[in-house]
Amino acid sequence: MIRAICLCLILFLSAPDAFARLRDDYVAQRLLLADLLDVRNSRYLEGAARSRFPKSERKLHLLPWLQRDPLAMVYARARTWTYTVKPDDTLYRIARRYGTTVEFIEQLNRLKGGRVKPGQALLITDQVFTLEINKTLNRLYFKAGDVVIKVYPVSTGKSSQQTPVGTFFIQSRYPFPAWFHKGVVVAAASADNYLGSRWLGFNKPQFGIHGTIFPELIGQSVSKGCIRMKNEDVEELYDLIPVGTIVVITKL
Repeated sequence: MIRAICLCLILFLSAPDAFARLRDDYVAQRLLLADLLDVRNSRYLEGAARSRFPKSERKLHLLPWLQRDPLAMVYARARTWTYTVKPDDTLYRIARRYGTTVEFIEQLNRLKGGRVKPGQALLITDQVFTLEINKTLNRLYFKAGDVVIKVYPVSTGKSSQQTPVGTFFIQSRYPFPAWFHKGVVVAAASADNYLGSRWLGFNKPQFGIHGTIFPELIGQSVSKGCIRMKNEDVEELYDLIPVGTIVVITKL
């Protein structure tokens, strides 16, 4: 123990610059983490990001037989029941409990403002969705059970190795995502942020489904590995896809 302490003292006295660099690196890492936390916490309040990606006015309704949109099938197939809001409930807690999203509950019940009151009756669904992505065709298949609800064009990796093949699940969901790129945090409002208006992250780090600032390239193999979608498409998908949703990526 004494020898170890002496060795540390010798190293400290003989290499003060090295210790200073280590200290500075540690401080820089702490500041970076603080920046990331600030970006994450301000994500929902970033007016510039919202103005950059305005929300579509189109909403789905509860009368699917009057709709031509394929997503109306979601409502036609969704098994729903009535849930009575408890005193400590929030939409987030309810959505997490039943494996759905706040946005889906809001659309099912035509809610505005994201607030609920104790005793309020809500339509709830546990509809299970899956996503299948074909790298060869650059298509994403949004499915409810064995039924394909809608097909979206996507972009995948430039090379066949960049977009991983296999079965994954959605681990994170962020609107207006910040982009951590080459040691720099690119804010959602920045024109240099490649992630577009939504992020659906996989359980494989640094991979996910996101929007884009290059919609003209959708349908081509041009990404660094992630699945790119048009912003309006990924926003539509985001509202229905909860954490835990299975994603299957294939070559054929």
